[in-house]
Amino acid sequence: MARKASPIGPHVLALIEDARVDLARAALAVREGDNEPEFKLPEDVPDLADEEAVEAFRQALVETLSDFDRDDLRPAEQRSRRIRALAEKKGVTSLITIVEQQLDETRSQEFHRQPDELCRSIWAYLHERETFEDAESFHFARQFRDHGKLYDAFEVELENQVALDAAAIDEKALAAKIKGMLELKPEISCTVKALDLPATDTHPASIMLIVRHGGPLSSVYDHRQDGRRGTIYYRPPNEATLIYTPSMRQIEVCADSPVVRQTVSDSFAEVALGHDISQKPLTWKRYNLSRFRSSLLLQPPEIEGYAFEFARVIEAEIRLGTWRRKLQLKVTVDDDIQEVADRYLGARNIFRRAEAFSRITIAVAYNLIGDDKQRTLNITIAGTKSCNLQSKPDPEERSLGFALLKEWGILSAFRQIAHDDLRAIFPQLVQLHDRIEDEVSGSYLLELGLDPKRLIEGGLLERRDRQDVVLIEDDDVDGEGAVKPSATEGMIHAVGPFGEDVGKRPASDVEMFAVNAQWLHETLMRLMKPLLSKRAAQILDPDLTLVGAIQIDEADVPVYFARRLNDPKAAQRLDLMLRARGTAGVGIVFAASEEMPSHLGPNVVMPLLSHLASADEEMLFARDGIELAYRDGLSLARGGVSPRVVRTGKQSGTLFIPGREPLHLAGNDQLTIFERLVVAAAKGSPDVQVKALMEGFESRSPQQAFRKETWDSIRDVYIGKGAKKGYWRLLLTAQPTETVAEPAEEATV
Repeated sequence: MARKASPIGPHVLALIEDARVDLARAALAVREGDNEPEFKLPEDVPDLADEEAVEAFRQALVETLSDFDRDDLRPAEQRSRRIRALAEKKGVTSLITIVEQQLDETRSQEFHRQPDELCRSIWAYLHERETFEDAESFHFARQFRDHGKLYDAFEVELENQVALDAAAIDEKALAAKIKGMLELKPEISCTVKALDLPATDTHPASIMLIVRHGGPLSSVYDHRQDGRRGTIYYRPPNEATLIYTPSMRQIEVCADSPVVRQTVSDSFAEVALGHDISQKPLTWKRYNLSRFRSSLLLQPPEIEGYAFEFARVIEAEIRLGTWRRKLQLKVTVDDDIQEVADRYLGARNIFRRAEAFSRITIAVAYNLIGDDKQRTLNITIAGTKSCNLQSKPDPEERSLGFALLKEWGILSAFRQIAHDDLRAIFPQLVQLHDRIEDEVSGSYLLELGLDPKRLIEGGLLERRDRQDVVLIEDDDVDGEGAVKPSATEGMIHAVGPFGEDVGKRPASDVEMFAVNAQWLHETLMRLMKPLLSKRAAQILDPDLTLVGAIQIDEADVPVYFARRLNDPKAAQRLDLMLRARGTAGVGIVFAASEEMPSHLGPNVVMPLLSHLASADEEMLFARDGIELAYRDGLSLARGGVSPRVVRTGKQSGTLFIPGREPLHLAGNDQLTIFERLVVAAAKGSPDVQVKALMEGFESRSPQQAFRKETWDSIRDVYIGKGAKKGYWRLLLTAQPTETVAEPAEEATV
C-alpha cells in the first residue's frame, strides 16, 4: 500500500526536529489571522533533560500537524522559513547586529542566553517582533548588496564631509518629507527607523534606514464557510531600505518602485545631509562590463591635460552560471592579462562565455601635462552599480577616473529626462510600453525615433548583449543570417545561412536593450496625472492600471490604462476582470494599442494616442475629444438598444445586450456562436440546437470555445440552456436562480 505523503513542509519539520521543543511549540502555535486553523498542539512540554520524552513530544507535534492539509500549514511554513533565514549563515550576524542596537542590556542578555542560533531567532520572533522584522530588512539589504543586485545606488557630491550617525537623523522630519513627496493620503502613516551598521570585511561603516508606509487599498477573494465568495479589503505594507556609506558618499536603496527609490534617496539627502537636490541632483551610475568578453585589453584615451603611460586590467572576476560560483584572474601590473588568460585558459576562454562580470580592477599610470611626476590610479568596478572612485578623497582623481570609464564605454550616468522632452516622445514611449517583449533592438528604437543612449541615461532602458542573428532580405539571400565581428569600428559582419557574405551593418542596429518596464510605466502615469480630477494609481494586472478619475458632467468617471489589447487573450482576461468591478460604473479605458475592442466590461475603450493635444497646448491631452468619445460610447457601455455583435477585428469583437455589461469576444468561434444566438433572438425563436450552433467548428459545445474562468462568468448571464435539452439561447433578462459574483472592489478614486 502506497504511503501517504506528509503535508508538513521542510521548514516546519526542521523547526520541530532542531529547535528546543518549548520554543518550537510556541512558534508553531502562533496564529496571525482568523483564517488560520488552530492546531491544538500538545501542551504538556516534557522535562528538557528527558531525551526520550522530548523525542516523543516532537513526534506528537508531527502527528498533530499531519492531520492538516498543505494549505492549512502554509502560514506556519512561511513563518518557519523566516525564522530559519535569520538562524543560518549571514542571517545570524544580521539578527545579532540589530539586537545589539535595539534591545537594552537585560533583553539582550535574555536573547544571548538561548542555546543556539535557531532558538535565538525563535525567541526574537516571539518576544521582540519589531526587532526581528528590522533584522529581516537588514538581512535582505545585505543580500542585495553582496550579490551586486541593489536596485539603485545613488551618489551624492557633498561640498563638505558630513559626520553622521543614526542618532543624528531626525526620523520624524524625514518621514514627513517622504510622505509629502510620495503624496500619501493623511490616513496612511509613514515611519522611518535609523540604525548604525558597523564596518565589515567587505563594507565600510554605514547607516541603514527602514522606511515603511501603507500601499494603495487592495482586495482578495475569500471563500466563506457557506460556499459563497466574499471580498477582503486590505492595505499592503510597502517598505524601502536605504544604506548610506559616508566614506563613499553613496546612497543604496531597495524598494519595489523606482519612484519610491528616488524619492526616499532625495528626501534623505535633503533632510539628513543638507544637500540641495535642485542644484545638484543625485545621480546613479551604471557600469557595463560586457566589453571585456571580447578583450581584456584597454587603450588609454586622449583626455586634455593628461598624458598616459598605460591602462591595464589587473584583475577580472566572473560568475559561472550562478552567483555562488566565481572565477578570478589576478596579475601584476607588468603582466598582459589577455596573454595570461589565453595561455592558461585557452584562446576561446571562459571570459567570453561568462554569466556576468562581478569585478574588474584597472591600473592606470599617468602624469599631468607640464608636470613630470608619475601618478597612478586604481579603479575597481564591482558588478553594475559599484565603483571605488566615489571614495577617492581627491575630486580631480575622481573626475579623471569617471572620464576614463566613460571614454571606454563602461560608464553611463543617470540624467533625469526633462518633462518637455518626455512629452515630445510620449507617443513612442506608449508604443514601447505596449510591446509583448521587454527586450528591444536598436533597429526598432531607430524606427520609433528614440535615442537609446538618452533613454539609458534616463533609466528607461538597460543595455543587453547584441542579437546573434539578423533578418536578410537581399535579392540572392532570404532568411536569417549570423552576426559576426567586423574589423570596421561601429559595424558588424552579416553572414548568410550558407556562409555567404551579405555585407556589413551598423552595430547599433543589432544591439539589444531591456525595457525598465516599471520605470516606464510610472513615467507614463506621471505624464497622465494632469488629466485627472482624482488620482488613485493601482496596478490591477500587469496590463491594467486604475489611474484615478476624470470629471465628466459633474460625475467622477473611473479611468484605467491598458496595454497589449491587440492580443485577444489579454483583452478577454482584462474584460473578465473589469466585469468583476462593474459596480464602479461606466469608466474609460485608455488603450496603448491601436487595435482594441470598443468596450471592456462596462467601460468605453479609446486609444490614448488619438486624444493627444497639439504640441503648442499646455495640456498633453485634448480633454474635449475624450469627453465626446465617452458620451458616444456610453449607450453601448450599458448594452445599447438591441442585442448585437460588433466585430472590431478578424478575431475580436463585442456582444451588446441592453442592460448588460458588454462582453468581449476573442476568436471566430466565440464571435460566430453569439452572432447565431443574436440572429435567433431577433427572429423570435431564441433556442438554437447545439448542432446548428456549433456547425463548422471542431468543438461540439459552446463551453469548449471559452476558457473555464470566462465560461463560468458568462453562463446563465449571457448564454443559457434553452427550453429543450440540447438547445442554447441568448439571455436577455437576468436569471432569477443565478447568484452574480460579488465585485472584487469598487473603484478607489
